[in-house]
Amino acid sequence: MENRLTKNRFIQTSAVKQINEATIVLRHFIELSAKLLPFLNELSKKSTLLPHEQSDRNKIIEVYHNYTFDTSTSEILMESDILKTIQDTFRSIEKRKTDDKSDADQLITAFQKKHQQLVRNWTMTDKN
Repeated sequence: MENRLTKNRFIQTSAVKQINEATIVLRHFIELSAKLLPFLNELSKKSTLLPHEQSDRNKIIEVYHNYTFDTSTSEILMESDILKTIQDTFRSIEKRKTDDKSDADQLITAFQKKHQQLVRNWTMTDKN
């Protein structure tokens, strides 16, 4: 019977480790997005991009196209819909035409507010 208790305890510890690792990956992606999305948004407003700007734009778009995730992950791990906001913001920026009206600026602002709140939460958690 003692072996069964030890085994169950190990499984729980393993699950906690996986949750912690997932949270670290998610935090990294959110922090990356806090840098990349505003930059991509500014590039999307330009009518003509320099070659290095076009290269930067393409690389950023590639990051988001290659990063697949379930938006509910942030709701589960962080009680925040920030992944949905990141996804919506990226899509809005990506489809923006320089002359078109876009909701990308409003979405960037919403993302930045959610990001700031999460950073405050992380800071409080890290202090404990």
